[in-house]
Amino acid sequence: MRPENKRMQEFLKANGINAIPRYINKGSLKRSWRLYGKRNGGSEYQPWTVELAEKLTALGFRGLRGPLGKYDGNGGVFSVFVYGHYEFLG
Repeated sequence: MRPENKRMQEFLKANGINAIPRYINKGSLKRSWRLYGKRNGGSEYQPWTVELAEKLTALGFRGLRGPLGKYDGNGGVFSVFVYGHYEFLG
């Protein structure tokens, strides 16, 4: 795992969010993070909830179109693209 992704994962874990981060530095999603979570380390994704959206927003993340909300999850699962926390890049 790249160092910036590891730092982001540690930050999220310290704030009670079990997620796998990936920073995207090229393409149409440049300067965004992909955050996704799997249930208990298995192959099934965690569900996307309003509580999770609120928690990520409170941590300073924003969605591609503004604040995170009920419909930002990918088909109801925790797989989102967000902006913020570029301090983990350096």
